Amino acid sequence: ALTDLLNTPPSANLAPFVIGLVVVAIGMAFGTNAGYAINPARDFGPRLASFLTGYDDAWRDQYGNLYFWVPIVGPLVGGVIGAGMY
Repeated sequence: ALTDLLNTPPSANLAPFVIGLVVVAIGMAFGTNAGYAINPARDFGPRLASFLTGYDDAWRDQYGNLYFWVPIVGPLVGGVIGAGMY
């Protein structure tokens, strides 16, 4: 939505800066829960490496609930829903 010409894009070539602010805001909002996992690649690899090196609870959050699927499924479902709404 920030780079779509049908919207009012950020002026003076500020689109990369605004996109960076959006990424930082998402990271600040969900960084505690997911370790700044805003896409599947940032979450699954470290969890898999932790599991393979002996951390059996790498797939769980601090409360013991299975959490690994949220950063994987969430962006995929959200991307499809967002594209459909657009």
